[in-house]
Amino acid sequence: MPTFIGLDLAWNAHRESGICWLEGDSPEDLRCTRLDAAVCGTEALAGEVAAVEGPVVVAIDAPLLYTPDRWAEREVARRFGRYKAAPHQAHYAVRRGYTAGIDLGEALAARGFALDPAPLLAGERAIRTAVEVFPHTVHVRLFGLSERLPYKPRGGRSVAFRREVMREYQRHLRALLEREAPGVLAGEDVRRALAPETAGNARGAGLKRLDDTLDGLTCALAAWLLWREPAGWETIGDLNGYIVAPRAPGERSTLP
Repeated sequence: MPTFIGLDLAWNAHRESGICWLEGDSPEDLRCTRLDAAVCGTEALAGEVAAVEGPVVVAIDAPLLYTPDRWAEREVARRFGRYKAAPHQAHYAVRRGYTAGIDLGEALAARGFALDPAPLLAGERAIRTAVEVFPHTVHVRLFGLSERLPYKPRGGRSVAFRREVMREYQRHLRALLEREAPGVLAGEDVRRALAPETAGNARGAGLKRLDDTLDGLTCALAAWLLWREPAGWETIGDLNGYIVAPRAPGERSTLP
């Protein structure tokens, strides 16, 4: 049975990461077996992922491959700038020693995982691979947004504002799950994460934890859809560093 893992990876190993595990091979059978936010050591997390048998797709929100020639963020910003969706520069993170994604990529590669998205996007199913994603591109394309969801704690945003945006995030995720993977909604942890009162009551660390959890679920859904519908996705960048993102409507490729 294939497993689809989403990681909203913290920039360093001392902070919580959003984690979601989905298992199954059809929209009806897909189930969530883990959804939380936790502090994750690189080697322990890589070992846990590698212990899963069968096909595994890991979608990670963090720089995964890096050289000084990486240009993926600039191109994502160019394509998604009108939606106000631009990722942090990997160069900035690396200069400051934030290499959690790169370290995890190396640990997974040492355990036999591919970091090149090409076979996955070509439709290969019997695969163990990890790829980099950026949740805001997933939201813009799959939620049909005209602008990214501003739920991050930036620019003096109030708790009340962030709660309301988080409720919007929950509504969009629920609609996407109903359309693409309705079986996931049966999970108690998923129902709790998507409940309006969960966002309505959150504050401080709890609001950040919900943010991480929903992003982890987004990444896991991206992993599932990459495996199920690879023609709907594209690689922005190259093996110096890339981000896999949904294609715009009308730009879906056709697999041979």
